[in-house]
Amino acid sequence: MNYRFISLFAIFCLFTGLSAFAQQSSAGLQVEVKRFSLAEAQAYAFENNYDLRNSATDVEIARKMVKQNTAIGLPQINANVDYMDYVLQPTTLLPGEFFGKPGTYQPVQFGTTYNATLKGTLSQLIYSGQYLVGLQTAKAYLETSKQKNVRDKVDVRDQVAEVYIRLLVVEEGIKILDSTYLVVSRLVEEARKSFQAGVIEDIEVDQLDLNRSNLEATIAYTKNSRNNTYATLKFIMGLKDNQEIVQTDNLDTFLAQLDRDALINQQFDYNSNLDYVLLKKADYLTLMQYKLSKTTYQPTLSGFLTGSTNAQRNTWNFFNTSDVWYPTVNFGISLQIPIWSSGSRKYAVDQARLNVEKSKVTDEKLRVGLELQVATAKTDFSNAYAIYENKVKGFQTALKIYEKTMEKYKQGMAGSTDLEQRYSQFLTSSGDYMQSIYGLLSQKIKLNKLLEKY
Repeated sequence: MNYRFISLFAIFCLFTGLSAFAQQSSAGLQVEVKRFSLAEAQAYAFENNYDLRNSATDVEIARKMVKQNTAIGLPQINANVDYMDYVLQPTTLLPGEFFGKPGTYQPVQFGTTYNATLKGTLSQLIYSGQYLVGLQTAKAYLETSKQKNVRDKVDVRDQVAEVYIRLLVVEEGIKILDSTYLVVSRLVEEARKSFQAGVIEDIEVDQLDLNRSNLEATIAYTKNSRNNTYATLKFIMGLKDNQEIVQTDNLDTFLAQLDRDALINQQFDYNSNLDYVLLKKADYLTLMQYKLSKTTYQPTLSGFLTGSTNAQRNTWNFFNTSDVWYPTVNFGISLQIPIWSSGSRKYAVDQARLNVEKSKVTDEKLRVGLELQVATAKTDFSNAYAIYENKVKGFQTALKIYEKTMEKYKQGMAGSTDLEQRYSQFLTSSGDYMQSIYGLLSQKIKLNKLLEKY
């Protein structure tokens, strides 16, 4: 009886635990829906994007590096504790004359068996060209890290914008396809009724059904593309698996903000371009490395203060306060003067100088390249705008033709072949229209990044 009770109790506990675990798991997978405009999505990505989090950490690392380099020129305190136990005392040979045995050498052992030394040193760097220039270089590196963080934010901002818009385009395309699917499905059902009434042949029903089947495949493909784009946006923003996105902006918002003439006519100043600003930071770092290499020819001056105390014992009693420790205190300065390095310092300076020359060439290359990029981007944007206007008209016209052809088909004034052609034309036009919106807004993002001032 007791065994039956224990078994029942164990089963009860098991089911209770499984139920609690299931409730916790369900709670852990609870979906959190977040609503984002594009600006809100970008702001969220600034805080949660994986690369930006590392980029911010790089800035903190650079700050610590500046502090580390600064600390080198501040007072340094070090302590040493030395202990020596002579298992066998060292032997020294002295002339025998000291012992009345001329012409011989007599072995003698000096010192005590146990020795301990406590030593403290205070040192201060007085002058070092390497330290001064190195400190400036570390500060320049910090500024470069900050500028890289700005560039990383701009890159993430534009990535979010590009994917956010792409997702809106795909969503709009799915709406068009879904509405078309409803129309095609109604046509199929109406055609079946007409066939049953003997008005049309079965081949026309089959053709319409084939159109619907092809449209189903297109919708499935587009929705899979939408899922991939959606996952990409979540990843760039740094959202978790259980967090979902609702977009509050729409394509009309972005299209209404387009000012073609303002972008095309905006003047480009490479000095304000983000890539060029970052290059100048890198150029300054290269110049500082050149200056740093030349400081190896300069002397280094430092001062020190040392205090030590020493105990020598034949018995191990270092903690006996009645026994004597022998203190020593000294201070001084040390001047290190580089004289000859067999050319190693010269070659290091030569390499740094050549890197400065390379940076000048890179600077010119980037300036010319940026001018070309801007000209190309303006042309691409202008072309994308013209294509967009053309595709808008084409889509509207194709939709109008398709709707009229459907009415004629229902009235028996158009055949299935005409309807099939207009249907394919409409689907192609709708796809081109959606692609033109994405192409236009993408080119706008690219051009705006080049023209933006920093």
